[in-house]
Amino acid sequence: MDGLSRQFRSVRDVREGNPAVEVDFGAGPTALNSWTKVLDLRPKRGIVPADGPVRWDALDALPQLLTVEWAGPDRGIVEAIAAHPSIKFLYWFDAEGDIDLSATAVGTVRVDGPNVRSIRLPSSIGSLSLGRAPAHFDAKPPTATVSRTLRVDAPGGGRGLDLRMFHYDADVVIPEGVRRASSLWLWVGGEVSASVLLGLSDVEALRLTFDRAPGTITDLAEMRNLTTLRGLQLDEAYGLTVEELPELPALRTLELNGTRHSTSRVAKARYRGSAVSVSVTGAKTDQWLALHMDNPFRDWVHDSKGFGRAACAAYDRARRAADAVAADHPERVAVAEKVLRGLVVDLNAIEDKYHLIDTHNRETAWDAFLDLANRLGVSHVDADRWFDDGRKF
Repeated sequence: MDGLSRQFRSVRDVREGNPAVEVDFGAGPTALNSWTKVLDLRPKRGIVPADGPVRWDALDALPQLLTVEWAGPDRGIVEAIAAHPSIKFLYWFDAEGDIDLSATAVGTVRVDGPNVRSIRLPSSIGSLSLGRAPAHFDAKPPTATVSRTLRVDAPGGGRGLDLRMFHYDADVVIPEGVRRASSLWLWVGGEVSASVLLGLSDVEALRLTFDRAPGTITDLAEMRNLTTLRGLQLDEAYGLTVEELPELPALRTLELNGTRHSTSRVAKARYRGSAVSVSVTGAKTDQWLALHMDNPFRDWVHDSKGFGRAACAAYDRARRAADAVAADHPERVAVAEKVLRGLVVDLNAIEDKYHLIDTHNRETAWDAFLDLANRLGVSHVDADRWFDDGRKF
């Protein structure tokens, strides 16, 4: 059957209520459910060709499609989404260049990649996530220049937008075109200056998440200009000095997830009897943090003390073993593989006992694994293979 006949059959099956359709994006026929709502079209997944033209008319057979995942250069993806207004969610990995989504009807967009120059958003936009690969990936780490020159054009300067920025460090810059966002989630390394928040004239909800120790906000006095801020959430901010937080006239909730016991006490005392409600989870003693501050599994104790302690111990063993491998060891690669696979074996045993490694914990485990692989000089390709080969969680 030729491609045109196959397309006609797909459309006819949809009209007749047949849930099974055969589509061809150019990489050969693929059987899908005509009710498909989420579709991973990243070239490496095999549904679309790795390079060359893509047969975007195959989307016509999926009238209920809501979400599309894509990776790499455009190759016609933007035009295809614009021609299918039912698509409301776009997740674009390893993006590059200038991305103009103004003719689409998407409401939620996530764009990852250090080589994006500009993004133009449609009037339908409600949520924008900007991400870039952590520095321990094989890809060349994004530079401050890339971060500072990213241009985003959102209707109304991003007024009412839910803005999220992931995997950034101290060089993070919030693009001018979205500075009227009403909600901001900023995911950074171990430290960030409050000066990056200057110019956020409309922000009502702010969340700062630190993915490395010590979790410190410098120049806290700069937050005094956030006069519209009603909710502040800080995750893993173990270096927070509550006494230096300026008075925020509109603030009504302060949420601390992962903090010191001493910080928790100071925060509750400061806002007691005020209009600000304080919520604290995951408070830890200084003694505990002295032992586990740099352990990526430190917060697994929130799910279960035994689970968290076992995971921390497994990572500590792997880190000590990794640090003991000399740079000039004649069998460095073989030893590195043993260390990394050993961590996966330990995590498998922990999962068998506690059954608590969920999606979030799995991602944390992967990041920790990659960090150790980087220390050992192991390539991303080998690390990916070793992790998946032995993983049971």
